[in-house]
Amino acid sequence: MLPPRTALLVSVAIGVALEVGVTLASGRREAWDAGVYWSMGLPLAALAAAAIGYLARGRAWLSTAVIVPAQVATMMFRGGAGSLWPLALALSFVLSLPFVGVAFAARRLRGRP
Repeated sequence: MLPPRTALLVSVAIGVALEVGVTLASGRREAWDAGVYWSMGLPLAALAAAAIGYLARGRAWLSTAVIVPAQVATMMFRGGAGSLWPLALALSFVLSLPFVGVAFAARRLRGRP
């Protein structure tokens, strides 16, 4: 079982790994500019969100909402997004919804502790 703090740290690490991994693999400046982000990066992150949801204690599954914002923060830290950062931030919240949904579904599959 994942305690809340661990679930949050794992979610942030997934977001950072998503940005850095896809950027290195694709050679693109920003991960979401690469096709591999949409075809492999996000589905793998969704699987990780499902694992967090399944293993999380209590409402710690909600920490999966920070996966994409952590990815965007990493992108901005590396100098990406530029003047479009408000749009990137808004998009990160929209892209987070499927991760929260997947984590919730996995949590429901496990049942109540």
